[in-house]
Amino acid sequence: MVSGSLTTPVARVFDACTQLWLRAEPVRDRVRARFTVDARSLAAIRIALGLILIVDLVHRFGSIEMFYTDNGAYPFAAYELTYTQYNGLSVHALSGDLWFQQLLFVVAALFAVAFVLGYRTRLVGVVSLVLLFSLHARNPAVLNGGDRLLRVLLFVALVTPLGERWSIDALRRGSARRTVASFGTAALLVQPLVVFTANAIEKHGGDTWYAGEALGIALANDVMTVYLGNVLVDYPPVLTALNYAWVTLLAGSVVFLLLPVGRVRAVTALAYIVAFLGMLTAMAVGMFPLALAASVLPFLPAVFWDTLTRYVPDRWAARLPDAATLGPLRKQPVEHRLLDRLRNEGYEEVSSYAVAYGRSLVTVVGFLVLVWILVFAGSNVSGYDVPDEIDHSHVDQQSWGLYAPDPSTTYSWYVPQVDLANGSSIDARTGGEVDLDRPPDASAEYDTFRHRKFMQAVRDSDGGSISQGYADWMCRQASQNYDVDAEHIRVYRLIQSSPVDGAFEDEPRRQMAIRTDCADAAPE
Repeated sequence: MVSGSLTTPVARVFDACTQLWLRAEPVRDRVRARFTVDARSLAAIRIALGLILIVDLVHRFGSIEMFYTDNGAYPFAAYELTYTQYNGLSVHALSGDLWFQQLLFVVAALFAVAFVLGYRTRLVGVVSLVLLFSLHARNPAVLNGGDRLLRVLLFVALVTPLGERWSIDALRRGSARRTVASFGTAALLVQPLVVFTANAIEKHGGDTWYAGEALGIALANDVMTVYLGNVLVDYPPVLTALNYAWVTLLAGSVVFLLLPVGRVRAVTALAYIVAFLGMLTAMAVGMFPLALAASVLPFLPAVFWDTLTRYVPDRWAARLPDAATLGPLRKQPVEHRLLDRLRNEGYEEVSSYAVAYGRSLVTVVGFLVLVWILVFAGSNVSGYDVPDEIDHSHVDQQSWGLYAPDPSTTYSWYVPQVDLANGSSIDARTGGEVDLDRPPDASAEYDTFRHRKFMQAVRDSDGGSISQGYADWMCRQASQNYDVDAEHIRVYRLIQSSPVDGAFEDEPRRQMAIRTDCADAAPE
């Protein structure tokens, strides 16, 4: 008997696994096809995220002094005492001077432009993410779910080759892949599915979304409803249909977005994008609709871009830049030049190892990001706690409860009354008479959605650092704007039940949110 003819149990198991792997190739190909992203879609989400960063900076710039300086409503002293988990994590907190904040805004905008253009894409993207987190950490009181989604999307997108197409990096490189399949692309595709599915599950815990009533309740909230939303509230059957369509999109996102390929995926992805942009025309929820629309861009398949390309005029295509138009930017990145130098000097193995190590590192990071998404999203939806070793507020960023489980049936606005030394009392925000009646458009009572979020923090502060900082700021503003010393500040909160059935059933209730003496206000 020849010993070589015998097989060990380990060898038999190995052979069986090999056969199973080979037989599963058609299944693996189908799975891979669903997690493969067209490189042009990666370029599209890069451009979209960069533009959102720019829009966000422009939007915040009008209130930069109020929200980010020591002369505003949220000075450094308040920052240190509230949201202490962010202490030491914000570059913006290094100085409370207006010029310093303006400088950081300009720097962030320049990096965002470079990100849009795809110059040193990953490095520039990391810097943009750091600056974005720093800005968010400086004043968490003005943030909403859209800010967190933007932050998470940018983080996840950076584990994919965002500069593969339509970028300065691609022109300098001279080559580009048509498609990309990796743990990073899987994470980028899974992230929006987690957002939609988690939100659908949380909505299922309520009483109104799956009964077709929630959208009507949400749009009856006059503070949150704008533009098209004010028209839709007059058509209840349309609201019911849109409600069910919205819930279907959320609950069926895996079926509609992940399972199809080709033209079907293109159509469903466009349907989601249109729905999210529609949100922008009806609800004052900040950057959330833009971030949601951007999150779906990676689902656009090659057939969409190929079809779109056929409609681009030849004269436009002829004007597209090439490497020769880059000027000084045409030079290869320093790391590429270093690798070429190693190869030319006979260190081929070192160069190959560095490339292989870098690719392996990106793969591992992509896998960890995918696990992070699934673990924390599952924890938030199921209610099960993650291990204490990783249970940290900065890591747990996968809670998506917008308008869940049910939309609020009340809304509120604030009237800041300042008593001046000349005996008059004025509305400190408008400079006019104090009016505690219900306004014709409650959304106009806030300059922006960030002012609305900040006033919620003022209310929740209940006499703490945030509300005191706001009161001090209002006293200083009134004295400066009207050339008369402000003596007292009273901020009323007016609470109104939403007219869900089309008519108001009661008058707004009045609460005293702040009452203080301006003589006690902190100086500039």
